[in-house]
Amino acid sequence: TLDGAKSRVTAVVEGHEHVDLVPARPGHLRRQGMVLPQGGLAQDVLDDPRHLRVGADQLDHHWRTPTRITQSLEGLGGRVALLNFQSSIIGLQPLNSGMAQCFLLNQDHKSWFEVSLANVPGNHNWTYPLIEESSGSILFPECLTKGDQLVINIFSTSMGANGEFRVQGQTEWSADKRAFFLDARPNMHLNDPGRPGPVGSGPGVVSGSEIYVPYSVDAKEITYRGKTLFVDGSNGPFNDGVLHSTDSGRTWQIERIADFQGMSSAVCKSKGYYYYFVTRMVTDQGFQLWFSRKPDNGSWDAPKVLTKTFANAFGHFVAVSEDDTVHLGWMDRRHEKKRFNLMYPDRQNWEVVYCQRKDSDTNWSKEIILSKGLLYSYWPSMSVEGDKIVVAWWGIRTAKDWHSFNDPNDIYYVTSKDGGKNWTEPLKITDGAKDGITSGEPQTVLLNGVIHLFYTQGKMNLKEESPGLTKLNQAPWPIYYRQRPFPN
Repeated sequence: TLDGAKSRVTAVVEGHEHVDLVPARPGHLRRQGMVLPQGGLAQDVLDDPRHLRVGADQLDHHWRTPTRITQSLEGLGGRVALLNFQSSIIGLQPLNSGMAQCFLLNQDHKSWFEVSLANVPGNHNWTYPLIEESSGSILFPECLTKGDQLVINIFSTSMGANGEFRVQGQTEWSADKRAFFLDARPNMHLNDPGRPGPVGSGPGVVSGSEIYVPYSVDAKEITYRGKTLFVDGSNGPFNDGVLHSTDSGRTWQIERIADFQGMSSAVCKSKGYYYYFVTRMVTDQGFQLWFSRKPDNGSWDAPKVLTKTFANAFGHFVAVSEDDTVHLGWMDRRHEKKRFNLMYPDRQNWEVVYCQRKDSDTNWSKEIILSKGLLYSYWPSMSVEGDKIVVAWWGIRTAKDWHSFNDPNDIYYVTSKDGGKNWTEPLKITDGAKDGITSGEPQTVLLNGVIHLFYTQGKMNLKEESPGLTKLNQAPWPIYYRQRPFPN
């Protein structure tokens, strides 16, 4: 604040010593008798978070006032996913009804409006939409297992002149369990009898008529003892890879990459390669993040471990490609603290870590901890535009033991303007944790040099229904939108 009402600000000018800027008169700063008007060097210094010598609790005041867009489904549950779409941004929120809400950034790039989804199928999974840039279509794939088959259902939508999204087409394809496990025994099944099962899927990628959707299929042995049903899926077998279509989803082929029990997975495409990521649990070692890649029209290489310190089963990673580079961020436990508790010895104080890889590189870059100064950090979101990168997450600088993502946290962010080589210190976007308010589930997109952000915010209401019984379910919380120019 440069109105003369606030206290001393410490800043650093690149190539010079640290300087103290103190209020002189409204609109000006003074340094050792010199008066620096706003808009000159002093303003440039304060506009760039890299130049502020601050801790992780510095609040960035350059964000616009928050605007309420919609509400969550329950507490932090039910975020709005943001995607670049035809020189704008689209927001999609899956609903409990199997439908979805859709929001589009206005032409002024400052406000949002809701658009309708016409003749779309109900009971669909809207979690991982794919944007097909050349045709302006949005694809919605859904994978599940039923009748001992893996089934992928995909439909595409396009926007009409009235701003309404309409379904263009829908296809369904299936593969028997023997397509994944050649030696499948009669009692080996992909799902429980009469009940559809989940497939470990995640964000895919579409490029023209080529579509890649990741999958993880776990087989289980089902036996009957009298009328009792026993299900054992601990020993698999397991199959991880991608479903690949070359004809816009009409037909698919299975490209197997790994045979361990994969969990979260994703696919992204750089200029010359496809990249596949998957998390797994390794006995006596903990959770890890693995990857594989293949060149265009080539084959997948053997999967390799990328990090052995991935957070845990609730961990999250994000992979974004830009030109010939893949940018990767994840929740990491390398500095996780311990506590004296035999059942839950890990404190779950995770960090946000970043690395990248160019197509021509022989390995991944040095890992960078982006959330330095914070004790707890959760679920990063990343967007890339040229050499500009923004990463947002939620967390807190310090908190008592047993802190979690549902507890009071704030939204933090960092930026890089040189393609990930150098990063700013973490800055706060919200400032409600000190008042018991939880801000979480940030989703960020860069568009034309402006950072756009959605996040959920509310206050936990843990009502004791009876002695020793606390109701955990929360009412819907507001979902807010904010923006700011990318820091110079």
